[in-house]
Amino acid sequence: MTDKEQKAGEAIKLAASMSKEYYGRPLIITYSGGKDSDVMLSIAESVLKPSEFEVLNSHTTVDAPQTVWHIRDVFKRLNDKDVKTTIKMPHYKDGTPMTMWNLIVNKGLPPTRLARYCCQELKETGTPNRICCVGVRADESTKRQGRDTFAAKGRTYKDAHYFSLDHAAEVFQESKEINDPNWDCTLIKRMKEHGNIVVNPIYEFTEQDVWEYIGLNHIGVNTLYEPPYNFSRVGCVGCPLAAYRQKQKEFYFFPTYKQAYINAFQKMLDKRKSEGKIDDNEQWKDGQAVFDWWVEEYKHN
Repeated sequence: MTDKEQKAGEAIKLAASMSKEYYGRPLIITYSGGKDSDVMLSIAESVLKPSEFEVLNSHTTVDAPQTVWHIRDVFKRLNDKDVKTTIKMPHYKDGTPMTMWNLIVNKGLPPTRLARYCCQELKETGTPNRICCVGVRADESTKRQGRDTFAAKGRTYKDAHYFSLDHAAEVFQESKEINDPNWDCTLIKRMKEHGNIVVNPIYEFTEQDVWEYIGLNHIGVNTLYEPPYNFSRVGCVGCPLAAYRQKQKEFYFFPTYKQAYINAFQKMLDKRKSEGKIDDNEQWKDGQAVFDWWVEEYKHN
């Protein structure tokens, strides 16, 4: 076991102990169906008992079929080992099913890097008042650098307070030894209040580390990483954060998703027009024009 794997295992075990101590519930391992999730889940299985964690997938409604199939296969295997699994379907507050398509219409604009409402609405609402592990890695993007293993979430990741594994372990032990009611720290205080705590156990893993772990441990991965797809990333089809070439590849393999976006953009325009939000100079003439603008927006990335 490498130092990074050992540290990831220690972070998961500590998070599970904290979850039991302060929340009285198992640790949540979030699972997207991508390679990072597979590695994080594998490490969790190696250090925790089935009763100490549960696995959650937030269905986005724009996952590729291969991703959905992979999630189902993994969850069946986990269920056979008595690990609780949940696929959370998105809903509006009134209970109406939420999809990317009706979300676009209701928001009145396409999801972009600056208006990335899709993640907030479809993915980031599944773990309120719990401790959960996510497969975030520092080398995925510059925006994900500067974080740490434990995070007490604020309204956004920019507002979060980050803590190292050593600090989290130290204050957790101190909280059990010190009887002074005035003693506290931000991380423990948030846990006592049942705040939303995020753990990044594989934060220091590089892309190479991930693939080496997968190879050495013979982990089956999403077929989108294999021919003929050869995807370097697996996520929502048409993700605003995906590079232009990735978007082009996704819509080549999944043309029905392309048409679904065009249809949603057309309904979005119809709604905007009915509300008096479109004038004669509007550059978005129809759903196809919106789609073309949306894909071309980050063509040079």
